[in-house]
Amino acid sequence: DMIRIQCAFVDTPEVEKITDFIGAQKAYPDAYLLPEYVGEESGTSIDIDIADRDKLFKDAAIVIVTAQQGSASLLQRKLKLGYNRAGRLIDQLEAAGIVGPFEGSKARQV
Repeated sequence: DMIRIQCAFVDTPEVEKITDFIGAQKAYPDAYLLPEYVGEESGTSIDIDIADRDKLFKDAAIVIVTAQQGSASLLQRKLKLGYNRAGRLIDQLEAAGIVGPFEGSKARQV
């Protein structure tokens, strides 16, 4: 019996052999995080006027420097803020050079 095959034919035993091989590979101990993309313009692109800073900017800076980690959730807990305002404060702290750039789900460096 001839079977018409449209593309490369891989039968079930071959697929099982491949999946067994892949399953036997050693995994990374932790999730592999890709580096943050930095465009042609290095540095921060956030441009915030000093006059437009939040009234809690100084308090937020004190909380961040004391804790030695920068995150919106920390500001939310310590200053009893909503996520949007805490996020704007983190952006302002980044523009002022107090916290580092966004690094995925990790807290920002101080």
